[in-house]
Amino acid sequence: MTGYDLAKISQYLASMGYVEGREGNLSERVGNGALIKATNVFMAFATPEDFSYIDLEGNLIYGKPPSSEFRLHTTIYKNVKNVNFIVHTHPVYTLALSQRYSFIPIVITEGKLYFSKEVPVLPLIEPGTQELADKVTSYIQKGYEAVVLKDHGLVSVGETLDVAVMRTISVEKSAKIILLSRNLE
Repeated sequence: MTGYDLAKISQYLASMGYVEGREGNLSERVGNGALIKATNVFMAFATPEDFSYIDLEGNLIYGKPPSSEFRLHTTIYKNVKNVNFIVHTHPVYTLALSQRYSFIPIVITEGKLYFSKEVPVLPLIEPGTQELADKVTSYIQKGYEAVVLKDHGLVSVGETLDVAVMRTISVEKSAKIILLSRNLE
């Protein structure tokens, strides 16, 4: 088991400004468990050793203690079979739009390749809780490919890591375009 690809993507997401400091996490379904970013790890400096292996009940099998959002990841993996990767970031433009919108439309052409629907915005739910995990999972089960957590972040899922990351990029780029275009009115 290796977190090499996850570490590279963590660093990439940080370089794009989608996370700062220790916030954010990502994971990969592996067998009957998941590789997930360990707690208190800066995504900008993540290494393969910074990814823990947990079972789908959240029990640590190998590595450092997992992210406090492990419930979010394990609940999705237990309930949505075609999700193999989860990316949780805190993108600024997406969070800004979440203050006024209940859905974020995908306005870029490439982004429309990765989405069948708009991206819903959920009200603030305490981070790291089973309540948050259950609510996000219920939207993913309804066919949403990403969910915005108001005042918190963005959760994107995919069958592949590339798709989950492109969904994250598409939401943030759409949010940025929407906000910047408002200044043209």
